[in-house]
Amino acid sequence: MPYRNDNPQKKINLPWITKDGHLDLTKFPLDSILKQAISGGEEKFHSACQILGAMASAGRTEAGVFIFGLLRFCGDDVVKRESVVKALGQMETAQAADLLFDELNSMVSSNSTRGYINTVLRVLKRFPLDLVEEGFERLLSDIKWSYKMKRKFRSLLEEIRYR
Repeated sequence: MPYRNDNPQKKINLPWITKDGHLDLTKFPLDSILKQAISGGEEKFHSACQILGAMASAGRTEAGVFIFGLLRFCGDDVVKRESVVKALGQMETAQAADLLFDELNSMVSSNSTRGYINTVLRVLKRFPLDLVEEGFERLLSDIKWSYKMKRKFRSLLEEIRYR
């Protein structure tokens, strides 16, 4: 009996699956992820944000642009906004850092927003110094922030400088 190679991967055209069976995010189609992000529930939204963040990190600029738009799409839903902020953290670009600082500038610091602000700060903490130094300096000179928050900003900035 002759040898048959019934490799299913060769029968199905899935260019985003590598020869060794891994997912290539640079070729993965965006359509289904975008639909999941805008029409799914909270869990699907979170999952879509994670995938979009990974795609943007892999060099898919269009995924990053969509993440930027999702921040506005979320409106006042803080749980969804946190998912988008975490996805932005995978990008580590000047545009992502600027958007995160814009988020902080638009927030009113209170007990109800403290968790969201801390999420934004945790994400910014992972960025390189050259992308966040100016933004933290602006926060430190803004009179709207309390001394306690300014101490937190200063501490984060120093931690980023010395890592």
